[in-house]
Amino acid sequence: KMSDEAGSDEKILAVPVSKVFSGYAHIEDINQVSSHWMERIGHFFEHYKDLEKGKWVKLDGWGGAAEAKRILTESVERYNSDAP
Repeated sequence: KMSDEAGSDEKILAVPVSKVFSGYAHIEDINQVSSHWMERIGHFFEHYKDLEKGKWVKLDGWGGAAEAKRILTESVERYNSDAP
């Protein structure tokens, strides 16, 4: 969950399928990612706009897999309802 100078700016953290890289096959939800990696990922998202004038980012917390699925479903529904 993030916000920036333009408002809400949700991001989804995903891992590759086992066929691509099996090292993350055990991860099915955010609570299975180590605190070390969560800190590193959070740091990236808090600072990736630092060099862009007038832009900022605020990390508002993390949601789980169920929330990510809901966000994706709602996004597809919005897209489909706007499609000609």
